[in-house]
Amino acid sequence: MRNLIFITTLFISFQSLAQDSTKTKPKEWLGVLTLAEKFKTESNWTQQDQAVVGEHFQRLMKMKTTGIVVLAGRMELPLSDPDMKGLVIFYAKDEKEALQFMMDDPAVKNKIMLAKVYPYGIAVNKCD
Repeated sequence: MRNLIFITTLFISFQSLAQDSTKTKPKEWLGVLTLAEKFKTESNWTQQDQAVVGEHFQRLMKMKTTGIVVLAGRMELPLSDPDMKGLVIFYAKDEKEALQFMMDDPAVKNKIMLAKVYPYGIAVNKCD
């Protein structure tokens, strides 16, 4: 009987640990990137600006590999189109972390792109 009580207590303890509410599951966020006004004209881009956007892309690739970024891309519109945006769906524990993730982007730091962050929920993924 003692063994049964011990096993039951152990099982309940493991269940409690598995459901520990202090460990916040990362939430999904939508990062929206738009070009700063200057960069909506292609002739304003320098090689240095293009290199920064290369760093931006490499960072997104790295974050995809680590599981932070779900997907990233841009609209296939001309740079001058007011609807042109880049989108990043990623994980962060809260709004502060999500905003920091976007603000740490090299293109945002170098004022090539402007960033906004929205809470997001993926409804459909990997439809087969």
